[in-house]
Amino acid sequence: MPSDSKTSFSITTASPKDLDELHKIERLCFGGGKAASREAFLYRLANFPGYFLKAEAGGRIAGFVNGCPSDQNFITDDLFLAGSSFKTSGRNLLIFGLAVHPDFRRQGIAHALMESILRATKADGKSRVSLTCEEHLIPFYEAFGYKKHGVSKSVIGGIKFFDMEMGL
Repeated sequence: MPSDSKTSFSITTASPKDLDELHKIERLCFGGGKAASREAFLYRLANFPGYFLKAEAGGRIAGFVNGCPSDQNFITDDLFLAGSSFKTSGRNLLIFGLAVHPDFRRQGIAHALMESILRATKADGKSRVSLTCEEHLIPFYEAFGYKKHGVSKSVIGGIKFFDMEMGL
């Protein structure tokens, strides 16, 4: 599918039956040791289903966004592991990843996924949202209202990440 064509898509909550397709997109978008494990995805789908959203277009999963509630302000590397101790009643949402399959990029899917998870987070009464990103993605997240907090302590994949945060 050409990436410049406009495709209609829907955003819904992901489920464990989507695991293989979601994880394939994760590996495509987060190579070089940055991709979360299949087990971590299964854990997130089982424990934080309201914070694992998928976009579907043409009968395929086009992208996803996922995170977890926590009282931590920023992501630390231990949170990427399956079975890490999260706090379901946490006041914040930590976003682990936003990914769109290359076949579906430049169609507004990433923007719609971020808007959807922010709406869910606000509706749940969370206080703030944070994520990590590479430097070239800072302007994308700033457009939503995120502020750069500095270099992240997260070093997954040996990449220099930046903490971004936003109050709700």
